[in-house]
Amino acid sequence: MSDVSVKVEIAGGLYTLKIKSEDERSVKQAVELINQKISEFERNYGVKDKKDVLAMVTLQLVSLLQKDKDQAEQELSTLKVVLGDVEQMLAQHKQNIQETEE
Repeated sequence: MSDVSVKVEIAGGLYTLKIKSEDERSVKQAVELINQKISEFERNYGVKDKKDVLAMVTLQLVSLLQKDKDQAEQELSTLKVVLGDVEQMLAQHKQNIQETEE
């Protein structure tokens, strides 16, 4: 895929990004989420300093990302154990079939 130039606005600042065309939708969704969170913090906590708001939004979003990452790693670990069990059962089943054929 090709690169595209995209202009986004975050916290009143305009930024030009060069991204892969297939990433454009997700980048725009991320920008929308960031701006939504900024508005929430300004409205709910009365924080006006953009630097403080951006720091709090960053902390909140990265915390959610870390939580999701930890959960995904736990689920992957569980799936690996289950897969190991299934492979062991298949091997035992194959051995049982061979023994009955003899």
